[in-house]
Amino acid sequence: MTRRTTGERIAVVAAALALTAVSAAACSSSSDAERAGDTTTSVVDAEAPGLAGNFSSLTYNVAGLPQGINADQHPEQNQPIMSPLLNDYDVVVLQEDFGSYTDLLRADAEHEYQSERHPGATALNPINRESALVGDGLNVLSTLPIGPLVRVPWQTCAPAAADCLALKGFATTVLALDPAAGDDGPTLDLYDLHMEAGSEEADNGARGDDLDDLATYLDEHSADDAVIIGGDWHLSYHEEPDGTQLRDFLAATGLADVCDVVDCGADDDVIDRFFFRRGGAVDLTPVSHTFEREVFVDAAGAPLSDHDALHVDWEWTAS
Repeated sequence: MTRRTTGERIAVVAAALALTAVSAAACSSSSDAERAGDTTTSVVDAEAPGLAGNFSSLTYNVAGLPQGINADQHPEQNQPIMSPLLNDYDVVVLQEDFGSYTDLLRADAEHEYQSERHPGATALNPINRESALVGDGLNVLSTLPIGPLVRVPWQTCAPAAADCLALKGFATTVLALDPAAGDDGPTLDLYDLHMEAGSEEADNGARGDDLDDLATYLDEHSADDAVIIGGDWHLSYHEEPDGTQLRDFLAATGLADVCDVVDCGADDDVIDRFFFRRGGAVDLTPVSHTFEREVFVDAAGAPLSDHDALHVDWEWTAS
């Protein structure tokens, strides 16, 4: 297979900006032991020629709804505290960064590459969801070069958890792993995701549809590429139909949960998670999994969000 240059990859992603509807994909079931299939990772040969490197990542739901909507969340006070803390991570994928406090969140963030924010539901609503009041809340901050952020809203929503008031979905961009290598350098497809919330039957059905849509999109746009997906999944392996939906999605896409490779201890089934797979000339290996519960806190030690920030370190090789 001929490896595309970074410039060509970014051009392909930019061309996908008009795509907003994706079809459902059939998924097959698998057991817990099969969550990380043999095709997702490979052992790195230290003697093999080629490029190699590492980077850190963070997925964080920053609770960025306007102050007062949730009495226990205080974004006006907390997001300025979050901002400089993000600088310790190379690649940051954010959820619930709906725009009200994006300036505060980025005020002290030193990442050279920052995605363009969603302009809001009145300006960008490709599925014409009349109930949507805010955009998707998804953004990426990175010390490594990224391409345009392609935003794809979920086609369905369930009203029980107020998800129809937003344009939740996933966003994807191309991440250049070795800027010094130029346009011929290795890349991966980075995805940021926020699934539907709620525990009603309609919520369960919506999440199943979401995973089908995402599997189809991956097959059409990232089939031959290395992939990392971070975000707020609102799914647990130990609940049904969540567990079956997750395992079927992993089997259909060839992705693996980081916790199938790294010992996550008691945090092996938290809804904030990273999935990944190797692809093309890039081999990915997660080497750590840490919820930064003692980092993202205020002066009194209280959490800055109702979600904990998840930090994963990665090593990669490319031939």
